[in-house]
Amino acid sequence: MAEQELRQRKPAAAEADKPAAPGAAVKQPPKRLEFSREKEAERWTKLISSASESAPPAAVPYLKMMAPVLSAVLVGLHMALPLILSAAAAVDKFFQVVPAQLLVAVFGALICFFGGMYPATIAAMEAWQQAGGRRAYENARDLYIEFKRVMHKSAEDDLKDEDGDGIADVDQISGKELFMRKAHIALTTCDPDKLNGAIQGIYTGWVGVIAVLKIQFAKTIALGSAIGDFLYSPALRVATPVLVHLIPEDYHRWIPSLVLYVCKSIALSIAWYVQRVISAFHSAIRGGLLCSRGVLNFMNSRGIIDFNDTESYLDEIVGWSLAAAGFYFQFMMGFSMPFPFNLLLWPFGVAEWYIVWTVSS
Repeated sequence: MAEQELRQRKPAAAEADKPAAPGAAVKQPPKRLEFSREKEAERWTKLISSASESAPPAAVPYLKMMAPVLSAVLVGLHMALPLILSAAAAVDKFFQVVPAQLLVAVFGALICFFGGMYPATIAAMEAWQQAGGRRAYENARDLYIEFKRVMHKSAEDDLKDEDGDGIADVDQISGKELFMRKAHIALTTCDPDKLNGAIQGIYTGWVGVIAVLKIQFAKTIALGSAIGDFLYSPALRVATPVLVHLIPEDYHRWIPSLVLYVCKSIALSIAWYVQRVISAFHSAIRGGLLCSRGVLNFMNSRGIIDFNDTESYLDEIVGWSLAAAGFYFQFMMGFSMPFPFNLLLWPFGVAEWYIVWTVSS
């Protein structure tokens, strides 16, 4: 039976091995398409330009003008996402491996020396844990899994060349057709129940965090509003004679609003600086005690020392010493992250700015 199949295959193989007749067209094998950042950016530009057509007419030219920049940012985020997730997984593994007492000590040291630099971010992290941070983490993980499935299907679609001309099909269609094609892939790939549950869980947690922060920083917002109202009248009297010569006459009616926005911004900056000083003092004390008790309890569990935090004063002595060092460090740094740590911790700076803006609005 095997010999018979071999005889049946030989003529076809021999036919395939025959040289092509003179003048006959030789069929070239289809080219293998590969991922290209430039092509990916062009596709995102087409998608953004197509989606911007449904925006208000006044915003359409600006959205189309920003499309190349937004596409470059999206491509960069797409490429950096695996690294970010790997770092998050490493941090999660670190939390699971390190003993609880040392985790408390590490957290205490961080808020002792840096608590006044990121007061809103630290408060948001604590509120996030109280509002169900573990559940929200699982929701974010589900959302990422769905996103990864869609991106995988989209990447496969980007390499399709059904007509065999060596050019991807997605590069030969209009922006509207590309938008509809990618939307079809997303809708047919995602699990709607899982996607809806993940978004709802994250949104509910974030609303809870904002509610807690608005109550926690209500005095700061009230202080900023009071300072802004105090500055507005004298600033308007001083700035109006100058601005009427700098701003066209058609826009003079906007001068009071412009002065008010500037005064509010300055006032909120002053109020949040005062809050940073208060938070630095409070976090230095709290973090110093957490750090000292975490380290001493860990040493006691390992049999290195004999320590009981309800009877000994050693944790207070070490904790208050760390608190003094932590507040002095933050004071010398002007309650802002020094260079080059501000570059390494820029995500926390962005998060701090966004949380402050959200709570103050």
